[in-house]
Order: sequence, then C-alpha cells, then structure tokens
Amino acid sequence: MQYHEAKLLASAGAGQNWPESDLPEVVFAGRSNAGKSSLINALVNRKNLAYEGKTPGKTRLLNFFTVDGRLVLTDAPGYGYAKGGGDTARMFGELMEPYFRGRKNLKAMVLVLDIRRVPNADDQRMVAYARDAHLAVIAACTKSDKLGYGQQLKSVDTIAGELGIRKDSCVICSAQKKTGMDPLWEKIDHILSQTGSEAGRT
Repeated sequence: MQYHEAKLLASAGAGQNWPESDLPEVVFAGRSNAGKSSLINALVNRKNLAYEGKTPGKTRLLNFFTVDGRLVLTDAPGYGYAKGGGDTARMFGELMEPYFRGRKNLKAMVLVLDIRRVPNADDQRMVAYARDAHLAVIAACTKSDKLGYGQQLKSVDTIAGELGIRKDSCVICSAQKKTGMDPLWEKIDHILSQTGSEAGRT
C-alpha cells in the first residue's frame, strides 16, 4: 500500500483559526466511535496521524490534514453519542453548519459507517447537510472484517437504501486490515477530477 506524506494543518473549533487553503477539501464525518480517525490513518498508511480517542463524543474540534500537498482531509467530531450531554447536538450543529457553508474548496463528504449498523436519523441528517452544500457523498462502510462477504453485500444494500444513495457510492473497507483503501482513494480522486481539480492520488 502506498505511503502518503500527511501532516496536521490545524486543529480548531467553530470558526477559530480554520486554515486558509487553495487545496480541495474532503470532510470525514460519522457517529462517535465509527472509526473515522482509524480510517484516515489507514487511508494515508500512517499509524497515528489522526487522533484515535478512547472517549467517544469527546472531541469538539475539526482536524485538518494535508495529504501529499494535494488535498486536505478534515476529521470532524463524532456525533450521536448519548452520554455526551444534552447540548451535544447543538454544539455539533454550531460547529458544522458554518463549516459546510464557509469552506469554499470543500468538494465531498466521506460518511464513515460501521457496516454492521443500520444508518440512523443522525446519519441521514449528515447526508442532508452534504446535499444542501452540494457535496458528493461517499459512504465508507468500515469494520468489514467483522462480517462475511455475503453479509457485507447485504449490509451495503441496507445502508444505501436507508441513506438514499447509490450502491456504487459505498466502499466496503476495514481500517484494521487496511482493505478498501485503494477503492476509497479512487472514489475521492474521481470526485476531485469531476470538480476540476488535479489533486488526485498519483
């Protein structure tokens, strides 16, 4: 698997010191503990680039990473953690709504989903956020190593149906096994090429 030059560009809260960049940007969103940080680490073939927190729902920052000097991957806080407190949904909205509105180079959202779980209202809301912002959506169906191949295909059918997206927008992957990383890069690269960017993976 290819090694990627990746580094933290900035870590910031709502509108605080968000980095200015001319690079195309892709945001990674998902439920708390869905495995966003692990997936980003696997995607760039690094062990500890993205912080892998042990307390779901704790992070309230956006983490911006440059990859190969060609694009920015943004790790959004997890959502939907029941023990996060009554203000969790409000805090998440206050962070993400300005982000979706204000990032002019934002091209796509990778929605990170545990392939074993049926998407819920929060997941559907994230797809709606993306559509409102005219972003392409890729569903990264993680933890596929926990299921057999037939179960994986059945779960993807369910995920696509619940989210109202095409099945070919879903990528079956496993951060632990580092499977599905090339197909995920191919989806990202295709979207960036369609939006007039030359920032794809070489």
